[in-house]
Amino acid sequence: MSLSVPTQRAARSASFSSDEGSHSGYSNAGRRLEQPVLVYHESARSIVFRDHLRRAVGDKNKRMNSDASVNDHFTSPLPHKPLVALKDGKQIDQAETIGIIATEILDPNDTVLPSEAGIPESQICGYRPHIEPLPGLDFGPNDEFTPLKESRENADWTEAEREVVDLFEKQQCVVKTLKGTDWTDFLHRFCHYQKSRTRAPNEHEDQPPDETHPFNSFVTSTSLLPRGAKKMRCYGSPVSYPVGVVFALPDSFPEGETENSVATKTETWAWPSGYSAKTEFNIDGRGKLINGRREALVSLSRLREYNDEYLTKDEYTVGFRKVSGLNQIPYNEVYVRIGGVGRLVNGRDCTGRFPDAIRSFDRGVGLPIALFVRTATYGDLITLLRTRARLMHVLGEQHFKNIPLLLITPEEGVKVLTSSLQHELWKVAARNLNPFQNTTIAHKTTIDCTDNSAFQQKVDELLDLDEDIQSILTPEELSHIAGGFGATDESVASILKHVMSIDRKINNDESSVDSGSSHMLQDFVNEGLASALRAGDYHTSRQLLILYSLVASQRCRDEEKDDFSEASYRGTKQVMKLESVLKQKQSLIKDGELIEKDAKIAANASKQDIASTGLPEPPPPPPLDTDRLRSATNSDGLLAVLGAAQVLRAMQDGSAKKRVEESVNAVEEWVNYGEQSVAFRLASWYDLVAAQGDLKINTAQNSSFMAFVSNKAIANRRAFAQQLRDAVSATDFTDIRFLQAIHMMVQRMHSPCLRLELLQYVLGLDNRYSIAHVARSIELAATCLDISSH
Repeated sequence: MSLSVPTQRAARSASFSSDEGSHSGYSNAGRRLEQPVLVYHESARSIVFRDHLRRAVGDKNKRMNSDASVNDHFTSPLPHKPLVALKDGKQIDQAETIGIIATEILDPNDTVLPSEAGIPESQICGYRPHIEPLPGLDFGPNDEFTPLKESRENADWTEAEREVVDLFEKQQCVVKTLKGTDWTDFLHRFCHYQKSRTRAPNEHEDQPPDETHPFNSFVTSTSLLPRGAKKMRCYGSPVSYPVGVVFALPDSFPEGETENSVATKTETWAWPSGYSAKTEFNIDGRGKLINGRREALVSLSRLREYNDEYLTKDEYTVGFRKVSGLNQIPYNEVYVRIGGVGRLVNGRDCTGRFPDAIRSFDRGVGLPIALFVRTATYGDLITLLRTRARLMHVLGEQHFKNIPLLLITPEEGVKVLTSSLQHELWKVAARNLNPFQNTTIAHKTTIDCTDNSAFQQKVDELLDLDEDIQSILTPEELSHIAGGFGATDESVASILKHVMSIDRKINNDESSVDSGSSHMLQDFVNEGLASALRAGDYHTSRQLLILYSLVASQRCRDEEKDDFSEASYRGTKQVMKLESVLKQKQSLIKDGELIEKDAKIAANASKQDIASTGLPEPPPPPPLDTDRLRSATNSDGLLAVLGAAQVLRAMQDGSAKKRVEESVNAVEEWVNYGEQSVAFRLASWYDLVAAQGDLKINTAQNSSFMAFVSNKAIANRRAFAQQLRDAVSATDFTDIRFLQAIHMMVQRMHSPCLRLELLQYVLGLDNRYSIAHVARSIELAATCLDISSH
């Protein structure tokens, strides 16, 4: 994204920021996370006192003779009443504080299937024992969008679309395909002048912008396709070079000059189909052709004659030889200067700023007049939309807002992706298309390893869900696009605020039957997170969570005002402050240390000066339903985002406060027993080690035997209970200070076992969350609250 569009770029950098750098432990030292056995604990005491839990599950002979039905115990479990696990349809003997556990903690030698054991997997308090990916949708990236392939010329074409089709018929435009990794340098070349490395001047040096030419101009290789863009294939394979650009050639010349004469003077070179010019290797330091390339040059008019032969004659020239019987002709090459002026539509600058702008071979033929894709697959069409977004971000939205989008194939020629077809494509993408990332940069934009340039490309490719798209898609469909494919901060925030206003209107309508029951805002974010899960996209999920927190905090502040006019003023002011915060976060893009910044926010959290604002900090946003999503992924990054959402949920619904008190009491009770009996401590160690194997708790190492023989385990747990009690004594569990207290405790832990599991329980996380995962979730939750408080 160009620095010339700071508002767009700054907004994106706030919530769609890179997690460059490494945070040890996020991937378990590079190993893929194991398939989890998700465990739900009913109480902290069932975690601290392992003996009853182990015996209840491990001893198959110790059962009660009960004929209670499964539905009596699992149809509608209550969170605060003792629940019993079942096996073979009968109750397993357990103590008063036994938790509910997944079937994998049964004896490994037991071959009883879950269905035979009588435990409905889908009803274990929202958790499932295995990763169950979300069901796939109808189409994937390799399926074709058939309406585009079957389209014909129609009256819906815009002026720009009709012009570019006519230019192909007249052979008055050239095309260039680019590899996915080459787009960054290509686009930024229009903005940045590159000084020639040669001592002698030549015709092919870059020409910097001036008053009438707002863009840098430079020379590059293109192809002049036959009439209608038929029969000739473009440079490169469609897999590696799926998207290209179209440039219009000049159509007027000085008096007494012709196209060929001007091309000769400006050294606009052309070679026929099948001839490999390879200009990057065959131009000397003075800008002159070598190795026989000059002798092989042809004029543009001769190139058009060759193109006509391909379409009308049985024999035609390819590489200076007469051939026949080819279905596709190799590309030709035109070495032409591009840039200089902007995008012209029927000879007029589309921005209206340069009324006298003209295309020329000596100053440049201008910006691209169209984008095209080489296949009609959904994968390439989404790449086309993302490329258009990059052009708007880098070179300016005013130049490419309505740029024509085309499909060009040697068999069918030019097809236009009209506005109506784009709407149909958006509908399919939002409803039936499995979302996906850009495969060329997905592996370079992970939570623990992000390349700066790849992440910048990811930011540039964010789709703009403008008012036109919002008018044709429902909020649910928009959430699928935003979470699955990525959308700009501005458009996502706009949709969130719109959905929030609908919620407010319905909930405030006393005459409505459903008054007080609308939760479209949470539904939007939940659906967006589900699409991010399908795409495996950590960044879009993080973006949704942060923007949701921002918008929800605005609603909370507005609702605190009784006077309508004052509330309206407050809402306007909050929007302005939101934009200011987003702009201030622009630096996050550059330094690439977001993990460390999140950690710093959590570590330095402090109480807001209420006296200066007159208002308390906004509470955590309304809780999101992430249980189903956490059970459907093993991604480090997505677990961090969903963990942050769960942390905010535990703070908002009060469960964290209750569980902290339970944990402190349980640990202190264990300490009292442990001080009185070494045998109790050894039995506790045995039960803990066995549980680590059966429950697969995500710990770095097994508990030390000597820590329990000595008093080290007692000292650690006593200190932990005291830290937990002291740390939370000054918080109300609803602001960032609670997260600061937990974060400080996490930083002091080196090889926790019981303490880690208690933190998982307090925050509502499952057993896959290592100490690094817990820390990352806390840090991201703190970032959400910190940005909201500003």
